[in-house]
Amino acid sequence: MKSRSLIILAATIAAFITLSATSATAQQTNVSATLIFASSQGDGIDPALRAYESNLKRLFKYSSYQLRGKSNARLSVPGNASMNLSGGHRVELVAQESSGNKVRLSVKWSNQRRMLFNTTINQDKGKPIILGGPSAPSQNGNLILVLVPR
Repeated sequence: MKSRSLIILAATIAAFITLSATSATAQQTNVSATLIFASSQGDGIDPALRAYESNLKRLFKYSSYQLRGKSNARLSVPGNASMNLSGGHRVELVAQESSGNKVRLSVKWSNQRRMLFNTTINQDKGKPIILGGPSAPSQNGNLILVLVPR
C-alpha cells in the first residue's frame, strides 16, 4: 500500500513540475511598430526604412517615405501591450493564440483625437503588416504604420 501511495505521489509531483515548466515558458512575441510619413513631395526613402522599400513602393504611389517614429513591445500570448509613437500616435496590441508560426494581433491605432484603425490580423512571424493610415493634408501626404511580429 505504501509503495502504491509513493508511486501516486511521485506521479502527482512529476505532473505538477511539468505543468509549472509549461507555464513558465508561456509563448511570447515581440512586435516592432514603425510610423512612416509618405508624400509625393521630395524623393527617396529614409535609410531606416530600406527593409520595407519594395513593399511600400508596391502598395503606395508616393515618391518619399520618411521615418516618423519607432517602438517595440514584448507580449505574452495571450496578452497586451501599448506603444507610443511620435505626434501623439499610439498603438494598442492584443496578442491571441494562433496556429503554426503565426501571431493573431488585434490592433488599435489612434492619435490624440481619434481612432485611426481597429482591426485583427493573423500574420506570419517576421512578415510586415503594412497599414495605410490617415491623410495629412497640411503636409500633403499620408501616414503608414508597419508592424512586424517576431
